[in-house]
Amino acid sequence: MAHINDHHDLASGIAALLDDEGVFVLEAPYLIDMFDNLTYDTIYHEHLSYLAIRPLQTLFEKFGLEIFDVALHPVQGQSIRVFVGKQGRRSISSTVRAFIAREKELEMDKFESYLKLAKRIESSKNKLVDLLRRLKQDGKKIAAYGAPAKGNTLLNYCEIGTDILDYALEDLPSKLGLYTPGMHIPVMDRAYTQSHLPDYFLLLAWNYSKPILAKEESFRTHGGKFIIPVGDEIAII
Repeated sequence: MAHINDHHDLASGIAALLDDEGVFVLEAPYLIDMFDNLTYDTIYHEHLSYLAIRPLQTLFEKFGLEIFDVALHPVQGQSIRVFVGKQGRRSISSTVRAFIAREKELEMDKFESYLKLAKRIESSKNKLVDLLRRLKQDGKKIAAYGAPAKGNTLLNYCEIGTDILDYALEDLPSKLGLYTPGMHIPVMDRAYTQSHLPDYFLLLAWNYSKPILAKEESFRTHGGKFIIPVGDEIAII
């Protein structure tokens, strides 16, 4: 849904194809996650839209549809799973009102809210860059963990290059032997990492932090640490 450039065309198609008792289910990153956790690295070329319940509600109502339930899932940060049906066919869950109330609380319909968000993002960037520079000055070795699309938004916006990161560890074969776009950090496999262990991993794939931290328990037990690069405060785990 976040990759589609014409949501009116989509909603029109849903209205035409959906059975009267049918349900259309969509899942996409939730715009509120940007405000709560500063997940600005999810802004990149294929993400054409950043979705919230209130504007989606307005969209679907134009085509005789309505959102009757919403759930939050920890996918790509925080994602919304939205359930849509023909108007009047189902009772509206209280979760829909709760999500809309939260969006109103954050004043997500006001331009000033996004200017404030931009300032918080810039502050987060400065904290991350300052931390990485201090670590390098202390002689620490730093590498990136993962080479996801979101990571390249962060690396380029923060201008984190090979003066900071020695390499990016990646398990996906199609990325190995290549370089990250823009900052040209070499993407290396796990065998290379074992003989070039850093003191810190910059966790670009932070949305998989729980399984990654569990997988890298040995690295952490022997003193290695992970840097979580998004948020108002930069966490070291």
